[in-house]
Amino acid sequence: MKMLLVSLMVFFATGCTAGRWVQGGKSDLDSRRDYFDCENVIVTKHGGWQHVEPFTAGMEIRDCMQIKGYHLERN
Repeated sequence: MKMLLVSLMVFFATGCTAGRWVQGGKSDLDSRRDYFDCENVIVTKHGGWQHVEPFTAGMEIRDCMQIKGYHLERN
């Protein structure tokens, strides 16, 4: 339950209708996998979901995805 709550907070912090992460030559599956990897890095860095600040997590995920070469395509 706690994981669902934090996931929803991250979702809202990053923007509900923000769009999708895209990179030339990468599929949506690749994008979702890389996003999940970024989430795991952030959770590990902070010592668990209970220590992750939603607003900060959104910024860190954005930075991580941009480092991986993605850009956010707005709807």
